[in-house]
Amino acid sequence: MKKETKISILISTFNKKKFIRKTINSCISQNYKNFEIIIGDTGSTDGTVDILKKIINKKIEILYLKRKFKTSPLNQIYSIKSCLKKSKGKIICLLDGDD
Repeated sequence: MKKETKISILISTFNKKKFIRKTINSCISQNYKNFEIIIGDTGSTDGTVDILKKIINKKIEILYLKRKFKTSPLNQIYSIKSCLKKSKGKIICLLDGDD
């Protein structure tokens, strides 16, 4: 049996309470099973963190990051960079919290 290549799904999010559960469930429901999900939340204040705390399982790691920059695009890049440093997959997939 051939070993499947590990995939890292990196999700950057900020105030995506309305969408984050569906985004994560979409990743988990795929047929491919050798994956990890790393979520970088840059200081959500809308309840996103409460949802993330309920969803945590062994395949999901969540990084709670303080907003480092004044603009959202720079914070998103900061989140992706932070998640990338933690990833162990050979293939990297990027998602936003509302994908």
